Amino acid sequence: MSGRLSEDDWRRIERFAKTPAYKRQPEQLLPEGEEEADAE
Repeated sequence: MSGRLSEDDWRRIERFAKTPAYKRQPEQLLPEGEEEADAE
């Protein structure tokens, strides 16, 4: 890990921050495809 946030990371963070608190889930911050990989 480089220690810096990528553009995709920033987009996920912005989407998470704009989501109402009652609808937020930590999984929203995972990169695309990570949810499926964790389920296996």
